[in-house]
Amino acid sequence: MKPRILILSYALGTGHTRAAQLLSGELKMLGTEPAHVPLETWVPFEYDFIFRTGYLLLATRFPFVWDRMYRSRFFSSKEALAPPGMRARARRRFRSLQPGKWPLVVATQINAMEIAADWKRKEGSSTKLAVVITDYDIYPGWARPEVDRYFVAHEDLAEDLAGLGVERSKIKVSGIPIDRAFEADGAVSLDPRCELGLRVDRPVLLLLGGGLGVGPLEEALRASLRLPEWQIVAVCGRNEKLRQKLIPLAHAHPGRLRLLGYRRDLPFLMRGCDAVVTKGGGLGLTEALHSGKPVVAVAGFPGQETANIGFLASKGWIAVCSSPEEIPAVFGSLPTERVRPPLQAGALKRIAGELVHLAART
Repeated sequence: MKPRILILSYALGTGHTRAAQLLSGELKMLGTEPAHVPLETWVPFEYDFIFRTGYLLLATRFPFVWDRMYRSRFFSSKEALAPPGMRARARRRFRSLQPGKWPLVVATQINAMEIAADWKRKEGSSTKLAVVITDYDIYPGWARPEVDRYFVAHEDLAEDLAGLGVERSKIKVSGIPIDRAFEADGAVSLDPRCELGLRVDRPVLLLLGGGLGVGPLEEALRASLRLPEWQIVAVCGRNEKLRQKLIPLAHAHPGRLRLLGYRRDLPFLMRGCDAVVTKGGGLGLTEALHSGKPVVAVAGFPGQETANIGFLASKGWIAVCSSPEEIPAVFGSLPTERVRPPLQAGALKRIAGELVHLAART
C-alpha cells in the first residue's frame, strides 16, 4: 500500500506554497499518495483575515509595526501565534480533513504547523508531523514537542532550533527544497537575450520581486537604470498593476528594459543573466544562489525576510542594499567571478526521501 502524506501550506507569499507543490510532485514520483491542501482554502474567515491579509497589510503598509511584532519577546515567547478561541476553530476545521487517516502530515509554514500540532495534541494522534522550514531564520514558535521531524537549511539553524529545546535527533540539515532546474549546470541552449530582444554583448541584470511582485521593485528598477552598461529584465510576478504602471518606463528605455509578468522559466532566465537582484524570501534567495551568479538583496519586508538577508550576508554569500538607491554603488564593487556558496544541492529529493521513510514507519 502506498504511503499517504498530507502537505499543508499557507500563502503568505509564494515560497511556502511553492515548496509544498514541489514536495507533492516529488513524493508522487517516489510512489506515495500526497495531497497538498493550502490553509487558505479551509481555515475560518477571521483566521485568514488576521494572519494572511493582516500580514500583507502590515508588511507592505506599516513595516515598522510588523518588525516590532516579529522581534518582540511578547509575541515570540508565546507558545502559539493565534489566540485560544481562534486556534480551537481552526483545529475543528482541520479535523474535517480527517488527518488521522494520514500517517504523515507535512507543514511548510508556521501557521500550518501550529494547527496540525494543536490537533495532534488534542486528539492524542499517532500521526507523524514533519516541518520544512524555508527561511534562514528560526522563529521561537517553530519549537513544538508534537513535531517529529524538522528540515532546516543550515547547520547554524539546527543549533538555533536545538537551543529552543527541540531534540537534536529530530532535526535534519537538508537545505531548502527548490526546483531541480535551478541546480542544473551548463549553458542554456537559447540565450535569454535573444528571446527577449536584448543585445548579446552587454550584461543582463535580472530583477525579481517574488511571486507576488511586492516590495521595493519599482524603486529598485529606477535605481538599476542608472547602471549604463546593464540591460534589465524585471519580473513583476502576479502584480499586473505594477507591470502596467512601469510600461512607460520601458518605452523610455527601448532595447534595454524588459518587463515580465509571472514566469515559470526563472531557471532559464537566471542561467542566462549576469547578476540577480531580489528581495528577501528564503526560497527566492536560495534559487538565486544556486544560479552561481552574484546576488544582491534589497531590504524588503521586515521580519523573516530581513533575517534571511542578514544570515546570508553574514556568510558573505550575497551583497546587500539597505535601500534601492544603493544598487549602483553595490554593483560597482561586485566580483567579476563568483563561486557558489556551499548550499546543499538536491534538497528536494533528500527531504522527499526522508518523508517517505517517516511515513512508512508509522
